[in-house]
Amino acid sequence: MAVRRLLLMMISPMILLGVFLWIPGMPFGIYVFACWRCTWEMTPETAGFGAHARGEKRDGHVGMAGWLRRARLVLREYASTLRVKEFHKHLAIYLLVQVTMDVFGQTFVFFVVHDWNHTAAFASLLLGCAAVSLPLMPVFGWAMTKIGPKRLYAINFIGWLGTAWLFASLLLVGTLLEPWWTVFAVIGSLWFFAFKSLCGYLPWAVFPYIADIDQIVTRRYRSATFSGIQASFRQLGLGIATIAVGLGAGRGRLRRDARTADDGGGHWIGSRAAGLVYRLTVAMVICWIVSAHLAINKRTDGIVLTEITRLRNGDDKADVTPETRHVVERLTGLPYENCWR
Repeated sequence: MAVRRLLLMMISPMILLGVFLWIPGMPFGIYVFACWRCTWEMTPETAGFGAHARGEKRDGHVGMAGWLRRARLVLREYASTLRVKEFHKHLAIYLLVQVTMDVFGQTFVFFVVHDWNHTAAFASLLLGCAAVSLPLMPVFGWAMTKIGPKRLYAINFIGWLGTAWLFASLLLVGTLLEPWWTVFAVIGSLWFFAFKSLCGYLPWAVFPYIADIDQIVTRRYRSATFSGIQASFRQLGLGIATIAVGLGAGRGRLRRDARTADDGGGHWIGSRAAGLVYRLTVAMVICWIVSAHLAINKRTDGIVLTEITRLRNGDDKADVTPETRHVVERLTGLPYENCWR
């Protein structure tokens, strides 16, 4: 009897814990089931993952020569993505935005501490304003389908010029009463992070179009290859930017308390953090100019997909319409005759 009570005492908390964990997991399970039931997948060969799709031969033993051959094939695949003209623009916008955002995130606390003369806790409060992006995501998705990426990029970068709000906060430090200045800075941060989240959303919303453009060139859907090279450049840029920020902080001999520095280090970090906001504005203007030349949108992507379906069904390339030829050549940067080979 005592053993049964002991086992019951041990099992009861485990049962309660299981129920506690199971209830929050139910929505996740429902979402996964709905995704499995309502979506479809390509075969590995159709998607460009299969060994035969890459021209790779399977054998039992790989060896060093086999690994080198595979590495060469991967590098060749990555290099081939750079032939797509629209991908050049997309990659330039993505890297410039993301790397600039990385550096800004690493130095924003210094900007608040040394230029605004406020605490790191207040900087953390302002960074928490990034939560404003969560309810805006459905709005971003709706705007993407309604007005297209080109116009949405323009709205985004115009809004990003609201970085002037940060300069206004810098100029008004000590001029406005502290409660009013705090409200002014928080509202400016909400505006800032709302458009910052749109900056992060847009490149990935445009990304699926890129694989469609490449498909009419290579006859393969290589979204994983484009994602891989994009992530590689992203991590490379992040590493270089992080090293640059670290070297700058080291040259300024910044102390651990993040408020003072020896030999004018605080002035160095403060001026660099303030200058970063200038550079951020310049980067957004450059991205705005590049995005103004984007040709991809829902309509042009539909034209490309229709042409892919036509060619896949065995129709002759010579029967292409002038509009389709123009769209394909503008998006790929290649003559139509070099597509779907």
